[in-house]
Amino acid sequence: MAGTICLRIVLMSLMCMVLVCTVTIGEEIRDKHNNTTHDGPNQVIIDSDSHSVEIGDEIILKGIIDKSLIGGAPSDVVILISAPEGSLADTFILSAPDQHGKFSYKLPADVGGIWGFEALYNGVYSPKVMVDVVPSTKAGKTTLTLSGWPVYPRVGDEVVFKGRLTDSSGKGVPNREIGYQSDSSGNESGPNGSLSGIDWDPLGFGQTDQIGEYSFRIPVVQEGEVHVRVLFPGDGQYTQSESKVISLIVKSA
Repeated sequence: MAGTICLRIVLMSLMCMVLVCTVTIGEEIRDKHNNTTHDGPNQVIIDSDSHSVEIGDEIILKGIIDKSLIGGAPSDVVILISAPEGSLADTFILSAPDQHGKFSYKLPADVGGIWGFEALYNGVYSPKVMVDVVPSTKAGKTTLTLSGWPVYPRVGDEVVFKGRLTDSSGKGVPNREIGYQSDSSGNESGPNGSLSGIDWDPLGFGQTDQIGEYSFRIPVVQEGEVHVRVLFPGDGQYTQSESKVISLIVKSA
C-alpha cells in the first residue's frame, strides 16, 4: 500500500514537471514570435512598385531598415542586382536611407527577363524581390543606360563611361549618335541622386556600335561633384531617350 502511494507521488511530480516545462517553452515561442520583426531578413525590406514592367520603363525600388540596425547616422544601403543576360545594369548600387530608414532607387529595365533584387545593410540581407520585364507595346521606344567607374575618382584620373541604346524588345540599336553632357558648376545631388538647377554643357558626341553599345572617357581636373548624362535625340524610327544622371565625387590627388 505504501509502495503504491509512493509511486503515485512520483508520477504526480513528473507530470507537474512536464507541465512546467511545456508552459516555459510555450512562453519562449510566443516571445520569439512577437519579436520576429527584429530577426533575420525582416530587419531589411525591399520591394518594387510593380512586379511586371515593360522594357524601357523604370524599375522603382523602395525599402526600409529596422531602426535597431541604425546606430548613429545611417550608412548607405547596398542594393544587389541580378539582371538577365545582355543587361548593362551594375551588379550593385548604393542608396542613402533617410532618418526613418527608408530608401529608394530607380533604374531602367534594358532587357527582358526576370530581374532579382536584394538589399544589404550592416551584414543583414532582405528577402529577394523578383521583377518580370516584358517587351514594350510601344513601337520605336528606346532606353539609354549609363554607368561610370570609378565613382569616387581623384583629380587627374580618367572616368570610363559605358552604356547601351536598346529598342522596345531589348535589342541594341546600332549606328545612332549619342550626345554626352556634364555639369561641374558645384550643384550637389540630393537624396537618392535628385538634382535641381542643373546647367548642362556639351561634352561631345559618339555613336553606338552594332549591338547598341557605346563608351567614352572623361578626365577629372578639379575637386567637387560632377554630373554626367547621355542623350539620344531620336529619329524617324526611334523615340528620343536620356540616361540617368551619374554623380561623381572627385577628391584631391
